[in-house]
Amino acid sequence: MADSADGERDERGRFAKGNPGGPGGSRRRSFVLRRAAEAAITEEHVEAMVRKATRMGLEGNLAAIKLVLDRVCGKPVDAPAEPEPMEFKLPRLKTIAECNAAIDKLMDGLCAGAIDRASGKLMLDAIQARIRAIEATELEQRIRALEKSTGM
Repeated sequence: MADSADGERDERGRFAKGNPGGPGGSRRRSFVLRRAAEAAITEEHVEAMVRKATRMGLEGNLAAIKLVLDRVCGKPVDAPAEPEPMEFKLPRLKTIAECNAAIDKLMDGLCAGAIDRASGKLMLDAIQARIRAIEATELEQRIRALEKSTGM
């Protein structure tokens, strides 16, 4: 096959060896370079670099301080946001009809912008969990009534 604008290709149209997109290309070279660096740098080298960064940090180098603390203590995690009480109130959720009314009220609040999406999702999940609990309770009561009527 003829040469393309990308470089030479083999008889099957694939990039030939040595082409940046083919076998032995840049990905392979970076792997080889990484292995060579790992072989060249010993544990003593790493210890010396950490000691040097620590010394620089103690002398006031903020980048060195950050590097050492990030490696030794780990990067700091973001503190979770404090939950804030919501102004939006749902009706009691004792029946499925009340749950349906709560979903309607929730949808109105979402559409009006009174509730953000994350809070709305949380509230909808809670309403759905309550519906499942009500259905399970009602099913349990029906089964008990059937068992009682059949004498089980």
